[in-house]
Amino acid sequence: MGKLKIEDITAELINERLRENLNKQCPVTLYNTFHGVPINYEAEVAMIHPHFLGLIVHPYQAVCIKLERRTYLETKSIPTLIRAYPVSIDYTNHVVMLKDMMVPKSITTDLFHSWVAPDKAIDVEISSDDGSELTAPLMEIAVLEGNSIRVVISAPKDINYARHDDVGLVFRLERGGNLVQVQGEVHSLTKIRKQDGKRMEVAGKAIMGDEISVLAYIAKREDEIMGTLDKAYQKLRKRKKARKK
Repeated sequence: MGKLKIEDITAELINERLRENLNKQCPVTLYNTFHGVPINYEAEVAMIHPHFLGLIVHPYQAVCIKLERRTYLETKSIPTLIRAYPVSIDYTNHVVMLKDMMVPKSITTDLFHSWVAPDKAIDVEISSDDGSELTAPLMEIAVLEGNSIRVVISAPKDINYARHDDVGLVFRLERGGNLVQVQGEVHSLTKIRKQDGKRMEVAGKAIMGDEISVLAYIAKREDEIMGTLDKAYQKLRKRKKARKK
């Protein structure tokens, strides 16, 4: 049997492969995000129907599926992620019913890296070789493969930078903390929806000490965000129990 090609993946084939997971009791993995943090847990295939898939999921995944109104499914027998939409979610028994399983044309959300927003306002000083300077608020920060630091800034609409321009960034992640410096280039510059400004993403590098500061900050925000996710789950459970009384 030749290697399965993405263009050959149909709804019928997806059902067939997931039925193998059910029969062999092999879990699948679901991918969502919560406030920029990847939420990826294994799920047990509980039921297969020509139009629906029943999964027993991690409670945090159930919350994310409710909020995002979709999830991405991974199984070893299919060489790409499959997107699906929820039909119903049982928070007590952690059962999610999904429909419309298909290969997505594109996935715009980063399902593998944390992109965290600051809990308090952080100003970023931006400078370039031509002497232009700008101060703008930090929107998100991430560290990708190869220790590439990504800094997302809310820039004014009339900003005079363009893609691939070299820039330097200076900011403090904590009040009274050390200055972090990132040298890089403008990776993207797009209009912010429903706002009078632009989203400027800078891809760069930092010295080891500053890189460690960024990683520590992201880890701290991840812990805080996971705490928020747990509270969201507990709230949904209480609401479900209240309806049964």
